[in-house]
Parts: sequence; C-alpha cells; structure tokens
Amino acid sequence: MQNKIDYLIKDNLCKKAIEEYNTNSSLHDWLNQYSELYNSLTIKPEGLPPIASSHLGDDIFENIQQFVELYNLVNSEFQ
Repeated sequence: MQNKIDYLIKDNLCKKAIEEYNTNSSLHDWLNQYSELYNSLTIKPEGLPPIASSHLGDDIFENIQQFVELYNLVNSEFQ
C-alpha cells in the first residue's frame, strides 16, 4: 500500500508543477526546480526516449503522465 501512497503524493506534486508552469516566467528555472521530480518519475531505456512511470497495477496517474510530457517538451526547447 505504501507504493500507492507514494504515487498519490507524486501525482499531487506533478499537478502543482503543471500549475506553476502556467504562471512561471522562467522556463529554465521551472526545469531546474522540477528536475529531481522528473528523474524520479521516468524510466530511461538506453537508446529510447524517457517513459513516464505513471501506472501502478490498474491505477493510472494522469498528472504524472502530463507532467513528464510537459517536462520533455519544455526541455527539448533548451537542447
């Protein structure tokens, strides 16, 4: 059950990050602020793009999915 609680906490953090993205004037600062959260939520297979770890059994955590997609999109603008 602890895993589900962890996912719920991270899902809420992702929701907050998405909301802050909409009001943050510096995308670079936003990326830096949420890089640790992003790294904790992604699986990075060699040679493939990062994958959001947003499923736990039958549960899907949509804020995690949206955050990882948004982070990847914003980060691609700086590379």
